[in-house]
Amino acid sequence: MLKYLTNAISSAIGFTKTESRGTLVLILIIFIALVTSQVRISYLKNRKVIAADSSALVWVKTVQASYEIKDPVEKEFDKNISVPKNTSYLKSDDKPIKKPKFKTPEKREALIVKDLNTATQEDLQTIRGIGPAFSERIIKYRNLLGGFADTTQLSEIYGLKSETTTELLKYFHIKSNVTPINLNTDSIKVLGRHPYISYDLARIILNYRKEHGDIRSPSDLKKIKAIDQGTFLRLKPYLE
Repeated sequence: MLKYLTNAISSAIGFTKTESRGTLVLILIIFIALVTSQVRISYLKNRKVIAADSSALVWVKTVQASYEIKDPVEKEFDKNISVPKNTSYLKSDDKPIKKPKFKTPEKREALIVKDLNTATQEDLQTIRGIGPAFSERIIKYRNLLGGFADTTQLSEIYGLKSETTTELLKYFHIKSNVTPINLNTDSIKVLGRHPYISYDLARIILNYRKEHGDIRSPSDLKKIKAIDQGTFLRLKPYLE
């Protein structure tokens, strides 16, 4: 068989017998190498499949075992209560979370409202914008009026700003009555000092009183032509 193959190669290709034998040996070696490599590849594939099957089997067994293990947390619960027993929800390295402390709001002192008609200069000077000069001016005008009958009368004080008046009225209200004017007994000097009665108007009132007798009601002043509606309304709170 070997001799036949050698002669066939020699006659087909033109090799010598020695070259033909070498070629034949080389072909045989190549054939053996190919067969060996194919066998090795098949062996390695089968081995990987078995390994993969083994890994899958191990994974399945692990999953099954996990279902059989009881929840370890259950052991940390006291059977008598439903609160976890000695269970910490923080890692060992974590610091406990502190709840923010909210300061209790300070109790504000109750707002003390004083009487505007009895307030002293020291009382008035506690208001921002009112110093010794303004406090003296307010009290002087209050005395001339016989007391404030309405808070709008503060606007009649020279130089007192509206924002200062607003701040003043937060702490001072009119609580007491005014001192009335006695049109039948007060002298012309007393009547003439009132901010709403000029000296000339005081003289007219006295002459009217002499001619018509005592003034019995505030409405009698409407009979005096020198007293207009505005003056009458301002004087009305001070008339007996």
